[in-house]
Amino acid sequence: MMKKVGVALSGGAARCVAHLGVLDVFNKAGVPIHLLSGTSGGGLVGALYASGRYSIDELIRRVSELKWRQVTRPVVSRCGLLSSDRIGGFVRQFIGNATFDQMAIPLAVVATDMLSGKKAVLQEGEVSTAVQASCSLPIVFKPTMHGGRLLIDGGYVSQIPVLAAKEALGADFVIAVDVNYGGMDGAGTPQNMIQIAIHLASLWARKNAEEEERYADGLVRVNVSGIGLTDLHQGPELLKRGRLAAQASLPWLEKRLAGLS
Repeated sequence: MMKKVGVALSGGAARCVAHLGVLDVFNKAGVPIHLLSGTSGGGLVGALYASGRYSIDELIRRVSELKWRQVTRPVVSRCGLLSSDRIGGFVRQFIGNATFDQMAIPLAVVATDMLSGKKAVLQEGEVSTAVQASCSLPIVFKPTMHGGRLLIDGGYVSQIPVLAAKEALGADFVIAVDVNYGGMDGAGTPQNMIQIAIHLASLWARKNAEEEERYADGLVRVNVSGIGLTDLHQGPELLKRGRLAAQASLPWLEKRLAGLS
């Protein structure tokens, strides 16, 4: 019996465009992807890919054209500066009101339960709302209600959701994709509340990412040095770096995968 291969996509805001470059290379090289887990932006990319409704080329074209105004809007609230409703709406444009059991590839999206601080591995209900919850960075975005829980960004508890792929989805072999490698190099001093919130979240996420990486069976690190978490305009460069990292991983990955069957 063929072992189940999973891909765990890290969070990383705009840097998550690089995931599409990685998936593109895997797809063309015939790397099997039996299941996907994703945190924050990785959950968004994972949901679009797992839906099976679009080719990787179409997803690259659509996501590469994304602008922040399409997924954010100011909101009058004591719980956040921006509403994350447009993030859910963006995903809904692709997959409608699809639920997890309607995904072509099994999917788990990781968020954080704001009240308990525990990891919330989402596998039921509407996928777009789950992705919205996983992307709801505190202070920047309002928390999202999903499945009766108030949820925030999954990066606080599982920046690279390797364990979600293994424990919730039953993966035998997990390829972790980190799109934040080198991201702190040359990082400037945060200049406003949003930048401070993002920077602090990044520090916390980096710590738990290092802890969870050790459970991965393979790790693809995308070097994003010089590209900030909000640099959506760097989409073409992020795709390029994602492809380069994935191509560099193919020799050892194909050797490891050959031993699974």
